[in-house]
Amino acid sequence: MVWEYKFIFVTTETQDEEDYEKRLHESVHLLNDLGSDGWELIGLLPHKMAGNLVKHHAILKRAKGSTPP
Repeated sequence: MVWEYKFIFVTTETQDEEDYEKRLHESVHLLNDLGSDGWELIGLLPHKMAGNLVKHHAILKRAKGSTPP
């Protein structure tokens, strides 16, 4: 099988609890939409930023040539 890959930026980093919940919900919604299109989350790539902040890139794959249902 041949795979295609996608990297997307996702983050929940914030000091604000309400903003955290919003970002978490948005990330789950995005991953669910991508899953519906055949993408499978296979990993997270953390990247340290200034201070203690960390951003993440989600790594996804799906069978090359697959089309959304």
